[in-house]
Amino acid sequence: MKSSDNKEDIPFLLFLVPFAISGIYAIYLWAQAGLSATLPQTVFLQVTENPYVFLVGFTAVIFGAVMDILYAEPALRKAKVIQESTTIQIIAVIALVLGGLCAWYAAGFDPGVAASNVLAGRYVIVFPAMLVIFSFLMLPALTIRKDQTNIVAIAVLLLAVPLAVDEIGKRSFFAGMGVGLILLIAAGYLYLRNQTDKRKTVAA
Repeated sequence: MKSSDNKEDIPFLLFLVPFAISGIYAIYLWAQAGLSATLPQTVFLQVTENPYVFLVGFTAVIFGAVMDILYAEPALRKAKVIQESTTIQIIAVIALVLGGLCAWYAAGFDPGVAASNVLAGRYVIVFPAMLVIFSFLMLPALTIRKDQTNIVAIAVLLLAVPLAVDEIGKRSFFAGMGVGLILLIAAGYLYLRNQTDKRKTVAA
């Protein structure tokens, strides 16, 4: 029993790694900069623009999902793949929401500056987008459904946000931020519509 419990605990702990490493690194940088009432914007951007934080967190989630699938009984693995795909999408949504809240906190609770922080801190968006893409790629043997197509569209929109901010922002800062915000809103709309369609399907 203990061995089985330990096997279930390891993937769960790996799923927590991206949040833990971001929080620990942020506290470390914050302490160096001097603790204040709100999170310094520079600290937020240092964490969300750090490729190592992104890679460690992303790799941990992937390993956690793979381990969870391998620990399942062979006959139950197909169902487990679908379950893990959903779990990864939930982690992606949590990461995006927490990233947005941290951006708001680092902006001194100014919504406009918070939006700018989200768009500037590229991995706030790239991390959940990559998780969503991976969750879709986990299902190659299954029939592509409408909700899965929407998931890919959401991921593409999220990945396009930092690209639009960088490329269009070179010509016009406000235009780049505006296009990035529109893409982010479109991704959010697709996600909410996808969830509504799922509830209707279940109810039917």
